[in-house]
Amino acid sequence: MTRFNHRGLFVAAALSLGVLFTPAAHAEGWQLLPVLNDSGFKFEPTLALTANRLSPDQGDSATAWGLDLNFNCALLQSPDKRIRTHINVSQSDESGLKTSAFELSPHYTMPVGMPGLSVGVGPSLAVFKVETAGLSRNLTGLGLAGGVNYRAGAFYVGADVRVHSTGSKDGVDLDPVTWGLKAGVNF
Repeated sequence: MTRFNHRGLFVAAALSLGVLFTPAAHAEGWQLLPVLNDSGFKFEPTLALTANRLSPDQGDSATAWGLDLNFNCALLQSPDKRIRTHINVSQSDESGLKTSAFELSPHYTMPVGMPGLSVGVGPSLAVFKVETAGLSRNLTGLGLAGGVNYRAGAFYVGADVRVHSTGSKDGVDLDPVTWGLKAGVNF
């Protein structure tokens, strides 16, 4: 991706966050801190193993393995209870480059087609630890994430794409596009 696309990414992520925190979002059934204010609130967690392809702005792509934990958002919830928070932790180690990632992303989800199938999109915040021979840097990233999920009883599968802009720190620049598959269990 080019720098131009990353500026657009920042604007889109900022607008997504802005919509979630406007006064209108708190009216008409939107709930702030539903974990405290809604006696019927349920986390409905899902834990899944992930296999991702991490493609940095420069350099070779790498395979990353990890975990995705997603659950109903406890901080802000839409009237139709469709916001799910995704926490993704992954690690790759290829071609002398080791990357560890922690990503946090609330997704607004919408059911599509058959029961249990949904698509979701939302802003994403990330911290990437990038290590090569003699060099270790932590980079923060702002981006967008989106995906498709299927839930049937305890069974869960999904696919997603996450794009982050990390900027540069001491000449280290990641700006990854990450896409992958996940499979796990609904609790």
